[in-house]
Amino acid sequence: MPSNLETTLTLDLIEQHLSWLTARGRSENTVRAYGSDLRLFLTAQPGTTVGTMEANAQTWLNQHRRTWGPKTTGRRLTSLRTFARWTGLSDALADYTAPTPARSVPHPLPEGIDGVLRMIGAAKNPQQVALVALCGLVGLRVAEALSVQPRDIDYHEMTLSVRGKGDKTRIVPVSDKAWLHLATAVGAAVMNGHPTVVGYQDRFARECLTNMAARAGLKRAVSSHDLRATFATAAYNACSDPLVVRDLLGHSSVETTQVYIGVGMASMRAAAGGVA
Repeated sequence: MPSNLETTLTLDLIEQHLSWLTARGRSENTVRAYGSDLRLFLTAQPGTTVGTMEANAQTWLNQHRRTWGPKTTGRRLTSLRTFARWTGLSDALADYTAPTPARSVPHPLPEGIDGVLRMIGAAKNPQQVALVALCGLVGLRVAEALSVQPRDIDYHEMTLSVRGKGDKTRIVPVSDKAWLHLATAVGAAVMNGHPTVVGYQDRFARECLTNMAARAGLKRAVSSHDLRATFATAAYNACSDPLVVRDLLGHSSVETTQVYIGVGMASMRAAAGGVA
């Protein structure tokens, strides 16, 4: 890592930092996000040195904090802090406060699981069917669904090993209904020697989900995370236990799960109704 405070930040220095993160086990998605943030910073603040990084970073964040979303600002602050610590500036940006994100509101499909099945009916091939099933009937994030390999499935126990955020692995059950829609794509991947079941890139997969929802005639436009919220809501309705749903979704806290299952919003609506 650099030791001279006058060292100029360069793309090469960023790549060294990303390699350092990778060697220490940071997830691929984290390294990719940090790299994107740092390259944007370097483009916006050319000529930045280790010595001027904190001041330039504060300027950059302040210029954009009203136009970026709070989560984006928070992540970019984390990227810059991590990079600064790597350069030897252990306290850089320690006092900078990112905006607090508004509490998310869940967006399950109005049609519920029936909407998921209608999207499956609108799929054009087994890979698209598997994508919808993994997100809407197993509850995976899109990135998790795209990483599923045939070897991740325990065919005896009918469970799936999922590598989620932060490289955390969880084991989730695969229902008979979900397997009915997964089997063809899994078999094709095995037969053709494909490494993953779906075989799509992230952006294309998200576009496919939106297009399938449109072809299925659902009530509103659908984003990829809506399927996960639909699964979470259905799972909670079936078991009434947010801790179980937390484990199914791979959340680190039940508070996050409550956003998905709508418990927080339901409580707020009841409270507001009581006041009225």
